[in-house]
Amino acid sequence: MRLACGYSVLAAVLVFGSLGRADVAWAQTPPTGLKDQYRRAPARPVENKALVELGRELFTDPQLSASGKTACLSCHLPDAAWSVLDARSTNDSGKLTSRKPQTLIGIGHASSPINGWDGRNPTLEAQAKSSVATGSMSMRETPTPVAVEVIEQRFRSNQAYVAKFSAALPGAPVNIDTIVQAVAAFERTIEPEQAPFDRWVAGDEAAISASAKRGFELFNGKGLCFACHGGWRFTDDKFHDIGTSTTDRGRGVTLKDDPQMQFAFKTPTLRSVAQRPPYMNNGSAATLEDVVRHYEKGGIDRPSRSPLLQPISLTDQERSDLVAFMETLGASTATGAIKR
Repeated sequence: MRLACGYSVLAAVLVFGSLGRADVAWAQTPPTGLKDQYRRAPARPVENKALVELGRELFTDPQLSASGKTACLSCHLPDAAWSVLDARSTNDSGKLTSRKPQTLIGIGHASSPINGWDGRNPTLEAQAKSSVATGSMSMRETPTPVAVEVIEQRFRSNQAYVAKFSAALPGAPVNIDTIVQAVAAFERTIEPEQAPFDRWVAGDEAAISASAKRGFELFNGKGLCFACHGGWRFTDDKFHDIGTSTTDRGRGVTLKDDPQMQFAFKTPTLRSVAQRPPYMNNGSAATLEDVVRHYEKGGIDRPSRSPLLQPISLTDQERSDLVAFMETLGASTATGAIKR
């Protein structure tokens, strides 16, 4: 049953059959070299620095919203690990959004360009355009929505922006497509911060506590967390129903005929996870301990629930160890990439 990849075997067993005692014993003692599977990748190279800097400025500019009061930054705060510290954020109409904003940390490394909780947008550019045109930055829930053309004209009439667009995209028009191209280029540069966990993986045994080390073993064994949160970004970039909602169908809104995608949401990265409570797509888990307890119970039992989600039993110490491990995946604040 043992495979070279430390977590592939257990994931396969979960899908195709139950765990035997030998498998559980092996899972609870991760094989030598398991840490290497979590060694972070190098930062993505920046091919067009002028475009990234333009995107950085646009990301913080409320003129990109219909009202002129809401920026991308409003829902993706660097000091909240590129999300918010509330269950939901406020949209440009002054109303609460339906879901908590997902973090942007490491999004440029995603194995699939499909993004967002429900994957309705095929690219980061499409997500940004949707947000401005019809989504949270559009004033769509007001009697007098503002057309995208009005927003475009704001930037065309700003000579400083015109010059920056010319430098970043010579000959290209200043319109919604080039605007979101720049925003997405910046978002792809938001790298996970160097965390205590990374220092431990690199060989500094004192970088994390004994409790966190036990939590790492639980994460890759009895806790079964790695089945969806494996790899250095701690996400498989896939969609799973983990039993959090009875009303929001998640990926099922788009893939109506796929029974496994009903109530499924994209696996979020666990990088800097301790810095962005509350948790889940609906902010229903106030603390990381609440998240662990949810997985212990196994979530709502229904046909669409992921076969990777198996109820587990943890002691108070094991639960504490798992939380201690997740707390090593980020520092007290994000890297502050918005700063100049």
